[in-house]
Amino acid sequence: MDRRPESSRNGKSELNGKVIYPIVEVRRVVQPRVYTRRHPSLLPLAFLCSMIGLGIVLFVNGTRQLETSEQVPRSEAFRWAVNRAMSAAELTQTAQSAKEWQQVANWWQEAVKLMQAVPKSDANHAVALAKITEYQNNLTYAQNRSAAAADQPAATKNLWGIGSRRAMVLKLQGPPTEVDRYDSMCKEVLHYGKSRIELSNGMVTQYEDFDRKFKVSETEPPPSARSGSAWNLGSTKEDVFQIQGTPTRIVNYDYSDRETLYYGSSTVELTKQRVTGYSNEGGNLRVRIVPILSGNEGAGNVWTLDSSREEILRVQGTPTQVLLDNSACSETFYYGSSSINFKNGFVAGYDNLDRNLRVKTR
Repeated sequence: MDRRPESSRNGKSELNGKVIYPIVEVRRVVQPRVYTRRHPSLLPLAFLCSMIGLGIVLFVNGTRQLETSEQVPRSEAFRWAVNRAMSAAELTQTAQSAKEWQQVANWWQEAVKLMQAVPKSDANHAVALAKITEYQNNLTYAQNRSAAAADQPAATKNLWGIGSRRAMVLKLQGPPTEVDRYDSMCKEVLHYGKSRIELSNGMVTQYEDFDRKFKVSETEPPPSARSGSAWNLGSTKEDVFQIQGTPTRIVNYDYSDRETLYYGSSTVELTKQRVTGYSNEGGNLRVRIVPILSGNEGAGNVWTLDSSREEILRVQGTPTQVLLDNSACSETFYYGSSSINFKNGFVAGYDNLDRNLRVKTR
């Protein structure tokens, strides 16, 4: 059976009237045998109880958002409702895509439930009753806008999510109140009041929106990063096909979500249908990486050790090659033969072989 890439050209090209499909390879990876050490069938009751308790703690801590309106402390209900309503009102000013309008609706719905949870003994109870009607009207408006935008695809630029880059979070949430970096653990924690966002290798892995102020989409991965006639890191496989055309070869890797698209001597690396790296050896890739925080970080036209990934893009421009290795907490930008290595999204080292890196060492 032919495996054809999905694209507007249906994964095919024509040469002298003949239909040609790209060569598709499947590389099978042999999985190592897993040995399970068996424990005695009878375990102390105390140990079992402790393991069950630990499992519950890990489950709770592993959730992306900790609390719902049903679990909200009654003393916090009014404050959380106001915070969530403010987020909904702010996104309403810029929302365009159906996804953004749906998120606005979700936030108004949550704000309604939180206002309904305000106890009668609360000094703001009368205000809460009035706000319920107001928020319900706003909810209906957002739902109607979401339905109307469903047939009009638009880029989602006002929300971040699991997998979003650090720069996108900073752009939408502003500077954090506190930052903890654990480079040896490939972890960074951004604190916003009582809320927090955890990142690994510069990308969001989980969050706790305690104060209900995060502009985050809980339902889908980050939007496709596409700019006009160029694709970007994070672009979808479909975007690459539409912009770049039919690959000359495709390699799928069994037992993983990885895939490699070949365009002559150039390659595009995909993980879960999104671009995570590439090599523009043939100079034919239509890739352009624009810094999200252009002009907001650093000053001048040089960078140093521990500069952010954004600052490198602003100073050096689009790399000729990008390699991402989450297992080693590493990402490498190549500019010709020169390279810059990142840990957790910050420069950890470089090799200026071509003398083209604008690095300041003193």
